[in-house]
Amino acid sequence: MQTIAKPKSDELATLLSESREMLEEAKNYLSKDGKRYELHDWITIAEYCKRFNIPNTQTVSNWIKRGIISAENTVVIEEYNNIRLIKAIPYHDQN
Repeated sequence: MQTIAKPKSDELATLLSESREMLEEAKNYLSKDGKRYELHDWITIAEYCKRFNIPNTQTVSNWIKRGIISAENTVVIEEYNNIRLIKAIPYHDQN
């Protein structure tokens, strides 16, 4: 009895499809030190200002220095010129 092998083109198509799915997923997150950061949840200070209508980036930087934005809600990515990402949730100045 002869087994029918799956055509190479079908295997290649399956492999390409799986690869595309993995690449799409990888576009949506950043991994640093074993922790996964979803890019819709973690944004730059400039993007935070746009998203939450903050007039300048210095305000957000001051919030970070003063602890209004906690350390667990910030991450510095050294590999990308020390860019700082913050969790995209509303913070407010408590003064």
